[in-house]
Amino acid sequence: MKQLGFLFLVVSPPSFAAEYLELVESKVYETSGSAEEISKRGELCIAQHVRNDPIRISDSADNLLGLGLAKRSTGEIPGGAVIVKADPAVGTVIATVRTPWSQLLTKNFTQSTLTFLAKEGRFKIQFTSIETLQQNTGYAENNGFVRQGKWIGSSWEKVQKALLETAEKVATCTAGTKGSNDW
Repeated sequence: MKQLGFLFLVVSPPSFAAEYLELVESKVYETSGSAEEISKRGELCIAQHVRNDPIRISDSADNLLGLGLAKRSTGEIPGGAVIVKADPAVGTVIATVRTPWSQLLTKNFTQSTLTFLAKEGRFKIQFTSIETLQQNTGYAENNGFVRQGKWIGSSWEKVQKALLETAEKVATCTAGTKGSNDW
């Protein structure tokens, strides 16, 4: 019997192993200019299209048996500056981004670090430190942002899609026309 138990431990996959969404990366975009010129345009476009606003969260975790006998708990996660660091000389811009997305009737936000990387004639956008929160968690305590998992029911595909949509907005702006002074 001991051999059978040992065999089960050796053959069965670990049920506690978790995978997280660690990196979302855009395609490589082509545009004119040096790394410095592209990263300066990218910095302006990030400032225009990326948000890091405060988020109001709530729950009813103290609500006794769901009978409405307790107050709703609310709080706010403060926002902050979007651009964290920009070094056009090396073609890099680092920003904090909060991207909203929905699942059925719930509003969610994903927070991540956006890294804009430019080289001569091209650039790409990466998202790391990816965390998600549900704005209202109902009867569960709302603990704010948590690492974004990659398992069934974690909606990681929606998070990835929302981040890539943000990257596309920044990329379209960066690669677009440089504007006109005739206005």
